[in-house]
Amino acid sequence: MRTEIGEFVQLEHPTGRFTIELNRFRRGSRVYEPYRKGSEMDHFGFWVNDVDRWVRRLVRAGGKVKWAPYDTQVVIPPEPWFDGRAAMVTDPDGIWIELMGPPHRETKDARG
Repeated sequence: MRTEIGEFVQLEHPTGRFTIELNRFRRGSRVYEPYRKGSEMDHFGFWVNDVDRWVRRLVRAGGKVKWAPYDTQVVIPPEPWFDGRAAMVTDPDGIWIELMGPPHRETKDARG
């Protein structure tokens, strides 16, 4: 899919439970970084059920938060909008991991 900032494809598992997103950003876009030959890549993107929980889990495993969890709306074809929560974490090797999920919902204390 082509967008104003580049090209991407989402590969979905037949059950619909897993999606991997691959991106190539256009030079001059706000997210562009030069590609260097070799085994480099921009980032992995994952849909998760709880972005905040997965950020904590990745940090415990050695990741570093680059963009703290935030609610956002962005155009992601073929659906018109992504309306949810997102974050960016790097793994210990510096690979960026994007987490996307449903919007953050405040939970009430079970005591009332």
